[in-house]
Amino acid sequence: MDRRRIDLLAWALLAASMAFSVVYHRMLMPVSPEGMDPAHFDRGIGTPLLLGLNGYLGVFLNLRYMGPTMVLALPACILALHRWRKLERGQRGLLAFVLLAISVIGAFGGFNYRYAFSLQPVLTVAVVGIAWAVLSPGARRPFLAGLTVATVLNTALALEHRQRVKQATPDQASPDTAEGSLEERLNTGPRDLEAWLKEQGMRPTDTVLVNNLPIWYYVTDRPGIYYWCGSDQLFQAHGKSFLFRDRSDEQVYRYLRDSLHCRYVFSTEEYDRYAPRYRAFLEAWSDRVVDERGHVLHRLRDTLRR
Repeated sequence: MDRRRIDLLAWALLAASMAFSVVYHRMLMPVSPEGMDPAHFDRGIGTPLLLGLNGYLGVFLNLRYMGPTMVLALPACILALHRWRKLERGQRGLLAFVLLAISVIGAFGGFNYRYAFSLQPVLTVAVVGIAWAVLSPGARRPFLAGLTVATVLNTALALEHRQRVKQATPDQASPDTAEGSLEERLNTGPRDLEAWLKEQGMRPTDTVLVNNLPIWYYVTDRPGIYYWCGSDQLFQAHGKSFLFRDRSDEQVYRYLRDSLHCRYVFSTEEYDRYAPRYRAFLEAWSDRVVDERGHVLHRLRDTLRR
């Protein structure tokens, strides 16, 4: 293929990535978790289509975080694989590593978009390098400028989508939709956790069920049992176990009180939304106090003398 056709193909792919960005943010991405698992909504995998886009192909197509450069990385990887025999040995090794990493990350189905970030620098360099190598000299800089414009457009659309999510679902918050200074929005940790706990009347020996908040172990020496409501898993010395599975709410309450000796649950308002049964249990069997940054202390009822 001559350079002119390559230039046209590159511009067509860039235009297609920009059009896909508009469709993705304006039409494909929901603004409310209605009818979805809240955890899947937060991860952007609440429907089979989104599971494919943001999950299995999230390295390339999760435009909330990856951007149009990663969209172009998909045809770049296909092109590199097609030219496998013409690649140097080191290039083959790098391509094999990238494809293996993409396969492993994709197999998790979008459980955590941050895994894909590990490949972003490599794929960005690959896209820019391939563009510089195959485009005609006069098209290189304009194409990279166009890629920059596409990235800015995608970022603006992503921020706009989060604002629409905030309007449709007020309890959904992110650093760019929350109020306050930039430092306050990015730093969501408790201002003085130890002082706050003392203010709530907690004894230093009270055992707490800690809902996926490692900050507990960094700033306090208080006993805590690590738990994640999203998967209903307790992490204890003998291994992982379930809290709600095969137990009624009353049995869960007695298990926390009598077996784990827990009087409190430490969580956040955001995390409490992830598991409807866990949230309903806390509403029925505990009283809660919320600090100014959304951390929640649930006090199990009728346990004050234990």
